[in-house]
Amino acid sequence: MMKKVKPKWEKMENARRAKLGGPELHKEKGDDLYKNAQFEPAIVEYTKCLDGLKGAEKQSELALKALANRAACYKQISNFDGTIEDCTAVLEVEPENVKALIRRAQAFEGVERYRFALQDVKTVLSMPYQKVGKANFDLCNGMQHRLSRTVAQLKQMNSS
Repeated sequence: MMKKVKPKWEKMENARRAKLGGPELHKEKGDDLYKNAQFEPAIVEYTKCLDGLKGAEKQSELALKALANRAACYKQISNFDGTIEDCTAVLEVEPENVKALIRRAQAFEGVERYRFALQDVKTVLSMPYQKVGKANFDLCNGMQHRLSRTVAQLKQMNSS
């Protein structure tokens, strides 16, 4: 059955992609590169997508997805400042974007800005469980414990 379905799906997918405009096509190329762990070329494609957007499009769903995905790429190559910048841009439009909050918290931790990381983690943990999901809840719960200990240790060191 797969032998019959796959060629039809590929044909439909190629036809769909042929209809895409510049920014959409760059985002899709970025997605494909990300899936293949080619993070730097994916960053280039997401940037081209964002550069191709005009005016109000800069806050469109496409722009937010490109920013969020570019942030994920930045995180993978340990460019924490880029991750923070892109996640912050997403969060300005969607303040309860769980993935952006978690990625930004991880990036803040990576640059030793533990209080900011803890703040993002607490924001996620204050959201309804159904919105966050078990995996993200467990991740944030662990991060909260680790970050709380780190912040307490830093306070203790600074007061000594």
